[in-house]
Amino acid sequence: MRMISLGLVTLCALLPFAATAQNPICEPTGEIVAAAVEARRDGQSAEAAKSGISNGLDASQEGYAPAVQLLVDWVYDLPDEDLQKDVAGAWVAQCKTQ
Repeated sequence: MRMISLGLVTLCALLPFAATAQNPICEPTGEIVAAAVEARRDGQSAEAAKSGISNGLDASQEGYAPAVQLLVDWVYDLPDEDLQKDVAGAWVAQCKTQ
């Protein structure tokens, strides 16, 4: 009986990790981060990037429009050397751990 209880406690402790591994906002926000990094590398201003990314969202992504400003601001605040890294990949990986 004690082993069953321990197993149930362990399973319950792992359930939040299973739920967050399927976090539906990670990939779409990662795409926004990738677009912001590309815009910055191309020399666009932050305002131009915000406008371009927001206007480029399709109907299934419109719910992420409020995040564009915050994500673009974050990308434009990163040090230049960080743009050589996989910023969007790091964003998605971190998001999935939340």
